Amino acid sequence: MKFKIKRFDGENSKFERFEVKPNTQMSVLDALFQIQDEIDSTLAFRYSCRGAVCGSCAMLINKKQRLACRTQVSEIADEKVLTISPYGPLAKPEFKARDEILIEPLPNLPVIKDLVVDMKPFFKHYESVEPWFDVENTTLQENMMSQEDTKKVDIYASCILCGLCYGACPVSARDKDYQGPAALAKAWRFYTDPRFPDRQKMLTRVDFTDGVWACDRVYRCVEVCPKQVPPTNAITGLIRKIIVQKIKNILR
Repeated sequence: MKFKIKRFDGENSKFERFEVKPNTQMSVLDALFQIQDEIDSTLAFRYSCRGAVCGSCAMLINKKQRLACRTQVSEIADEKVLTISPYGPLAKPEFKARDEILIEPLPNLPVIKDLVVDMKPFFKHYESVEPWFDVENTTLQENMMSQEDTKKVDIYASCILCGLCYGACPVSARDKDYQGPAALAKAWRFYTDPRFPDRQKMLTRVDFTDGVWACDRVYRCVEVCPKQVPPTNAITGLIRKIIVQKIKNILR
């Protein structure tokens, strides 16, 4: 099985091809380890848990944002990949089977080396919504939640901050100031949590041009999420709450 990997040394980028000996249980991450161990020890990529929990191995595989540890080589070996038409962007897109697996770094983030990207912009936007509980405003007593509230929160609490949604987002691609789907989904997670002390503050943190209002609502973030978190639904929910609050303020 051939792998075509995009390399970057800090100055120049290029594609290199590697021949991998696949087995029935091999993931893309396993293949990268084989290349690093047996062919080129300088190949750089990020990983940690190997079990789709940490989100470290997010990258572009056959032009789709995925976790390398979760993507099986056998399942994508004959996958058809979108190819650029020689007749220009207005021509009908073509999907062709490749004889190799294409591996590239996660889009919308600066590349440090090979498949390793700088996650600082992603976490900068994440921290901008302050998705945490303020210890000073918590109490030592139990703060119980209903089953219904727990289910609402759990959907968004499943986010592993892998950045796949950020790498797939067309708004993040053109606007580096956009907070991004992960940050906004986490904002909704805390807004829907009845234990969160000040929901209005959370709405204020996302109510600006590069916040919820910048979303194109094309659902690419929902499509690529490995944990089935729906950021677009969260953004829609935040927008509705903001509009309701603005109407209430007018009618006061």
